[in-house]
Amino acid sequence: MRPRAGGWALLTMLLATALVALSASVTLTVHRLERDRDREAELLRAGIAIAMAIARYRDSPFATAPELPRALDELIEDRRGPRTLRHLRRIPRDPVTGRTEWGLLREGDRIVGVHSLAGRPPLRRHGFPPTLAAFEKAATLREWRFTAPPPGALPTSPDPGRVPSDDPKGRNP
Repeated sequence: MRPRAGGWALLTMLLATALVALSASVTLTVHRLERDRDREAELLRAGIAIAMAIARYRDSPFATAPELPRALDELIEDRRGPRTLRHLRRIPRDPVTGRTEWGLLREGDRIVGVHSLAGRPPLRRHGFPPTLAAFEKAATLREWRFTAPPPGALPTSPDPGRVPSDDPKGRNP
């Protein structure tokens, strides 16, 4: 007569499989959050770079009067003077959408700033520099609006795109 099997091996194997699946799910969630946080930091750098390029275009020594660009491509090749100025090497891609297409903020037919076309809510909610304080109230990344600073307000620091970190471990935002 055979002893009756209790099924403990099957139960142990099911429990181990559930624990592995739970661990993988938590790891993927943490990875996704870290990836989204990094993309937001890249979005801040790209948006600030475009806003500064718009300000440099407007304040160009070759311009007869302050003038804003009609298209972002004019930031790559500014042909208004005796030599071509390059305020940007290329139009940065929006790291959240993955495209070089940006929402344009206009005054008439001129571009004063850009914003992301991503509609998801931001992870970062505080710790922005004073010039970007409005970002703390944004419901979506589309509301992060990067506009050219007023004439004469361009920073003189070597890295104007650096955004202070609010991370206690010292990582970038």
